[in-house]
Amino acid sequence: MLSWVFLGYAVVHLCLWLWGWRLWARRGRPVALALVLISGTLLSYDNFRIGIGRFVGAGDTLHALSVPAFAWHWSMLPLLVIAAGSIARAAALAWARSRAVMGAFCVVAVAFAALDIPGIFTMELHLACVADTVRYTTHVPATQLCSPGDAPSGGGADAALVAILTNVVLLGVGLALWRARRWPWLAAGAGAMFVAAGAFAGSRWSLPVANFGEICLTLALIVTAAHFAHRGRGLRPSHSTR
Repeated sequence: MLSWVFLGYAVVHLCLWLWGWRLWARRGRPVALALVLISGTLLSYDNFRIGIGRFVGAGDTLHALSVPAFAWHWSMLPLLVIAAGSIARAAALAWARSRAVMGAFCVVAVAFAALDIPGIFTMELHLACVADTVRYTTHVPATQLCSPGDAPSGGGADAALVAILTNVVLLGVGLALWRARRWPWLAAGAGAMFVAAGAFAGSRWSLPVANFGEICLTLALIVTAAHFAHRGRGLRPSHSTR
């Protein structure tokens, strides 16, 4: 049954992605929205490969299907940091108007990429099972072992460092938008991601809950980037609106 949940997630992500590109074309092709959509290109695929794992079965084929999902995530996730800075500028937040601030967002994104990208070349994926799902992943807690004779494996929390820090950046920009522009949705999406990723950490159900959080965050990013691309030109700097 859980496999079908992930296949449902895959359909939702694909619909969001296609809808996002449609908004991108209609709202003047904003850079922030393009970065969000490029970063999230394989979110649908990631859920799809988990959903079909039970049908493909453990082995080289499923392993090969898993590698692109991790490689894309580790190399493209930092684009969301640049997207956050671009959204802040589009929303005319006073502190984001400086080129130096936008440059700082870019430097942080490059630093995050430098932490994650080397892992692509040393990637070790291990078999994991939850309910009827079968997948390959970097970290397998004791609650997701496929058989009693297996042992937990992987890098643990360190592997999620860049994802956590990226979400911190998104939450910070989201809170700034909420305060200055009365726009709570990015903060809500980033907050939902934190709760989803942490509420069941280490449990058998951490993966489906965390992946639902990804849907919330992706939707929040798309609507926020599109909203301020549409309205940003008419906004005054935020310090003049208080």
